[in-house]
Parts: sequence; C-alpha cells; structure tokens
Amino acid sequence: MIEQFSQKTQEELKYYVYILINPRDNKIFYVGKVYGNRVFFHINEAIFNPIGTGKLEIIRAIKLENLKVKHFIVRHGIEENEALIVESVLINFLTFKNFAEVAKI
Repeated sequence: MIEQFSQKTQEELKYYVYILINPRDNKIFYVGKVYGNRVFFHINEAIFNPIGTGKLEIIRAIKLENLKVKHFIVRHGIEENEALIVESVLINFLTFKNFAEVAKI
C-alpha cells in the first residue's frame, strides 16, 4: 500500500476528497478534503495521538487486528472551494438516515 504520494502526484491531484473505509465491514467511516499527503497521516495520528476521537479509535481497532485502513479518492484535480462542496455533500449523503422516506416522495 502506498504510504505517500510523490510530489508530481500531489501537484496533479491538487485538492481532493477522500474516504476512509474500515476493512472489517467495508463501511466508510471518514470523509475528508485535502491537498498533499494528509490522507495517509491518519494512521500515524492514531498511533501517536492518545486522544480518543471516533476516527482514531476505529483506526486503532483496525490496526490491532493487523489490518489496513482502505483509502479511496472520490474526486481530485479540484480547487479548495470545490473540495469543500464535494466533502459536504458526501458527509450529508452518507449520514442521511431516512432513505426509505425519500423513496416515498
């Protein structure tokens, strides 16, 4: 698994929106937007930061089972304002609880 992007890749990606996936159930547990290698920093943050946020607790549990967090870039090559919109839409969509009610409309 890639641990960081090359400088050329970072420049070509520009801002991007990514998701982190739990390999134990293949569920998305985090959506982020970033420029550079931030997508890979969460693992080190979980190892070296004792603070117990939900995201870090999930990563720690995955690591305890000797598994790796899956990363997926949803959209890339965009400007920061576009990345904010994509991130926001994904978070709203993924946390929407009542799809059955929408289907009735």
